[in-house]
Amino acid sequence: MCSGGKRRREKVRAENKQKKLNRIAKSRQEELDRLSEQRMAVAQQQQAQSVALQQQMADQQVAQKTKVEGLQSEQAATLGGIRSRGQSVVSSLQILGQKQPMAPTASQTASRPSNRGAASTQANVARGSARSRGTNLSI
Repeated sequence: MCSGGKRRREKVRAENKQKKLNRIAKSRQEELDRLSEQRMAVAQQQQAQSVALQQQMADQQVAQKTKVEGLQSEQAATLGGIRSRGQSVVSSLQILGQKQPMAPTASQTASRPSNRGAASTQANVARGSARSRGTNLSI
């Protein structure tokens, strides 16, 4: 029976060893499962961050596009104003550069040669001459 007891002990040892190995395998599997869950949580967090960053980038692109369009329209308005003022200046300079028509001015006509002698009216009344000054009228 000695050999039977020995076998039994070996069998019990083998069972105990197997139980110990099963416990170790179970704890290792639990550790691996926990690490896997952590990795999955990190991966999901990274994926959510990636989606958020992509959305933020898309929003920035829209904002930049809107800003660029606003700046372009502002620049077009500014250039339009500059061009219109430039055209006004050019037109003014062209007008000033043209020869302006002269308006008629007053001019002095040449004097007629005066008759020497007494001036007379229709009634042929002498009003006096250079020789006869004063109240001495001859009719």
